[in-house]
Amino acid sequence: MSSTELITEISENQVIYRKSFDVSNELLFEVWSSPDHLKEWWGPDGFTLTVISFDFRNGGIFEFVMHGPDGHDYKNKIQFLKIEKPRLISYKHIGNGDGDEDVNFLSEIVFEPTNQGNSTNLTMVQVFSSKDELERVNQKYGAIEGGKQHVGNLAKYLETITKAV
Repeated sequence: MSSTELITEISENQVIYRKSFDVSNELLFEVWSSPDHLKEWWGPDGFTLTVISFDFRNGGIFEFVMHGPDGHDYKNKIQFLKIEKPRLISYKHIGNGDGDEDVNFLSEIVFEPTNQGNSTNLTMVQVFSSKDELERVNQKYGAIEGGKQHVGNLAKYLETITKAV
């Protein structure tokens, strides 16, 4: 897998994103698990992030607001289900924190070191309740393209912090 190539697979109710990064799995995990890093890259193109709360442990809650380029604020709330440093982060998107559960899905992010020096394969799997639900969320919010941009923004951010070192 090339470090410049993002592979996206859609299968029934799942979207799988795969990308290789020229950084250690420890650094990649850190960038996914620290609010100081997350606010620099999280979300699709043009979005910024305000972290409301971040309790990074099994069962912990991450509440945040994504500020869209259209001027709208999008509240989000996720619950961490399983964290295995530096290999796995699993969470459930549980709505916006105001009782609106319009978008509800599971995500699993796997950080897998490669045999090629200081590089890591990232696999992000998003699982929706059904194929119809995935199609609805994609139609309403552009979820699949947003996921691609999300991983792309992670790549851009990693380039900036690794060049600074």
